[in-house]
Amino acid sequence: MWIPKIPDGLEPLAPNPGGRGDSSSLVGRAKEIGRLKEAISVGSGAHVIGERRMGKTWLVQKLQDDLADTVTAIYVSAETSSLDLFTDRLLAELRKNRLVGSDVSSWEKEISGEVKLNVGIAGFKLTAKLSKSTDRTTASLDVFELLGRHNVTLIIDEITHLCKELGSKDAGDFLSSLRSSRQTGGPPMVISGSIGLHHALADMSPINDLWEVSVGPMTLEDSVELAARLLLGIGVTPDPGIVTEIVEQTCRIPYYIQHVVDQLRCRNDLNVAGVVDECIKSNTWHTDHYDTRLDEYYGARGAKKARAILDFVAASDVAVDVEAIKARLDIDHPDLKLTRDELLNLLDKLKKDFYLVREGNAVRILTPLLTRIWRHHRWLK
Repeated sequence: MWIPKIPDGLEPLAPNPGGRGDSSSLVGRAKEIGRLKEAISVGSGAHVIGERRMGKTWLVQKLQDDLADTVTAIYVSAETSSLDLFTDRLLAELRKNRLVGSDVSSWEKEISGEVKLNVGIAGFKLTAKLSKSTDRTTASLDVFELLGRHNVTLIIDEITHLCKELGSKDAGDFLSSLRSSRQTGGPPMVISGSIGLHHALADMSPINDLWEVSVGPMTLEDSVELAARLLLGIGVTPDPGIVTEIVEQTCRIPYYIQHVVDQLRCRNDLNVAGVVDECIKSNTWHTDHYDTRLDEYYGARGAKKARAILDFVAASDVAVDVEAIKARLDIDHPDLKLTRDELLNLLDKLKKDFYLVREGNAVRILTPLLTRIWRHHRWLK
């Protein structure tokens, strides 16, 4: 049995099961941060990908804090169904930035009109209606050009929400406009989101200049440190056995490590497996989303096919060969009429959506924790 070595002199860390913490309390992710900084310094920027609960938002906000001493970055979340709310957020961040804010303020004074930020096929534009005393009726300022003037990196979190609000075609044109700006001296850009951007865009070429930065489970060393520091934060000595169980039960996913330790302080025992089982059964972590979101991703019939595949794969403790999946579906679900090519296409989509991982010509569920979650919600043994 693997037993971790707990580092000496660890600082206690209070569990933060939701929301953003101070950037100094982010444990690990040095490799991902380094990759992001390199993408900004020598490339056009980065596209941060990864399943839910991996800490992508905390990571890009840490990046913003780290850049503050050299260049600067503007962070804005697109997690809203209101385009107006997103543009209000971005305009507020532009005004607040120490480099860009003064230019925006000067422009507003110059045009003396009501300023609005527009998002569309031409990118980001500040527009204003002018007074009748001028020859023009409107004025505009290209936001990306303004950011490029000061070399300010733009970070858009949960960008899929923005693209879905714009619609596939307009979102593609919008991102193409930003790509053109980046290639003609515009600023670098970092985008991220839990929901795959491939569901909102018909063509991914508008972001193919961005470096892909994948955020998965923490390294073993970093997950041990996080679990140990969180235990210290609730007044529990980080015994190697308890730390081992936390790391293994959560599959080194930071969100679940935070939640498990937070729940432990509410119990009379330190039963880690009991906490995980209870959270799955009571849907404390909203894990039913893994099932319900399939209808949104694939449509009703596509979701039925995806569930049939995942049910069969999740029922196995080892990776399942593609031909075995095809044979089983032909027997159990003849109504689906799934050809081999259709099956391969679905398997590829499920891999991109972080349900499956490929092992040669076989696939398995991404993590043992997701297997448990899927088996519970689908009533599988």
